[in-house]
Amino acid sequence: MALPCPGCGKPLGLTIEFIMKNPISQCPYCDVIMNFKADEKVVDEYKDALNQIKSIQDKFKSIAKFK
Repeated sequence: MALPCPGCGKPLGLTIEFIMKNPISQCPYCDVIMNFKADEKVVDEYKDALNQIKSIQDKFKSIAKFK
């Protein structure tokens, strides 16, 4: 799910994955600076969850189709 700019509300196309890699960004429309820094524990737990999902997808890829 893409997030809009909190300043001007225009769509930015930012995803959680992009924000995790680039926690500080600037809106190209209104130039507001956004700081999405998260606690490292939360980021690590999110990465662990993504790895678990990938593991499950790999385990069942021969019998199921994932989007």
